[in-house]
Amino acid sequence: MSRNFLSNHLESLRDEGLIVLMKKDLKRAKMLEDRLFHDIKEYVNKNQNLREAYQGTNRTQITVLAGLDPIKREFGTSVKGKVKISKNGKGIYRKIFYLPTIFATIHNQKIRVFYQRLLANHKIKKLAIIASMRKLLLIAHAIV
Repeated sequence: MSRNFLSNHLESLRDEGLIVLMKKDLKRAKMLEDRLFHDIKEYVNKNQNLREAYQGTNRTQITVLAGLDPIKREFGTSVKGKVKISKNGKGIYRKIFYLPTIFATIHNQKIRVFYQRLLANHKIKKLAIIASMRKLLLIAHAIV
């Protein structure tokens, strides 16, 4: 179970015994997550190619690799084309980030505020979700 899942459950519990058990599980999940991040960091630092690739990536490259970069279609007689995502990157990344983004727009305050601001600025929901996916991807990369 993820830490977010455990944290959300903890907020809804009323039984003290269950709260104590859930806090222990949350602490154990945090330790496992920290160990995993540490192991990944060591692995990347030991492998020169991975280290150079990680240090050389920027926000634009990450967005392009996931296929979430916006493109404007302007050709022929129609110069007022809609802005769409390129989908040049691997589709699996977009599939993986879609559902967590939907949940983040509900449960993560920063993503929710970003998403609601886009909707308040008359953006369509699909575009707001894609922009939130990009934001979540960049946050995940910054954490790693």
